[in-house]
Amino acid sequence: MDVEEQVPVDLDTLRELIVKRYDGLSQRLQQVADFVMAQPMLVAVETMATIAEQANVPLSTLSRFSNTMGYSGFSSMQVLFRDQYLNRPRDYKERVRKARESDEVSQYSPMAIFQDFGQANIDALEELQVAVSPQKLDRAVSLLEGAETIYIQGMRRAYPVAFYLWYALMKSDNNVVLLDDHGGMLAPLTRRMTEKDVLFTVTFSPYAPETSTLIDAAHEKGVPIVAITDNQMNAQGSKMEVCFEVQEGDVMGFRSLSCSMYLAQTLAVSLMCQDNK
Repeated sequence: MDVEEQVPVDLDTLRELIVKRYDGLSQRLQQVADFVMAQPMLVAVETMATIAEQANVPLSTLSRFSNTMGYSGFSSMQVLFRDQYLNRPRDYKERVRKARESDEVSQYSPMAIFQDFGQANIDALEELQVAVSPQKLDRAVSLLEGAETIYIQGMRRAYPVAFYLWYALMKSDNNVVLLDDHGGMLAPLTRRMTEKDVLFTVTFSPYAPETSTLIDAAHEKGVPIVAITDNQMNAQGSKMEVCFEVQEGDVMGFRSLSCSMYLAQTLAVSLMCQDNK
């Protein structure tokens, strides 16, 4: 750990530290980093031996990884995962899917697909509620509130989320600009971005090159970046001031946008509430 870096006391801070230090880790430690970022629930509930087996690394590598992140041992780091995923109250409800239990209902019938999308979205939203911390939400809203101009961008599948956030914030007192490439105007629209502004971007795999280029340009100018993405470990992750990682519901390869819209609505309404204080 660098002298100025403090040992993370919550999972969000640990994840940000992992992203920041990832390139400097050995291949084995990167293997552990990839696993704990992708399987936080398993890290929270399983034993060290099981985690080592699942990550395909020796037990000593887990200890070295936790030491590298500033902890005295793996169990000290694991506490953060348990606090995030096990010590928060969750409302477990029985879910009945009668349509799928009946042999008369085809797997590809509209009702079956309706049930599958509903369940996939419920599961994804419940996971997001556990994964997102109050500190991260507060930090994002604080950045947006302090921005002179909020630039909002999303391409292809991400565009509906970006458009909704722009539409919602148009009703607020904030100066917002929706960035798109209609008429080749993306570069002119972003030329005036400064460190006093905020770029809010929505990007999903395979990550639109226009978005990646925009993130690079904003980062070079010192513009804070708030992002919704499906993988905080993507190539642009370390450039994001606040990164909300979402795992959307998926049915037959068709991914939903429920989690991303949920976050966009939360941030928009929270920001408008700040305006009314």
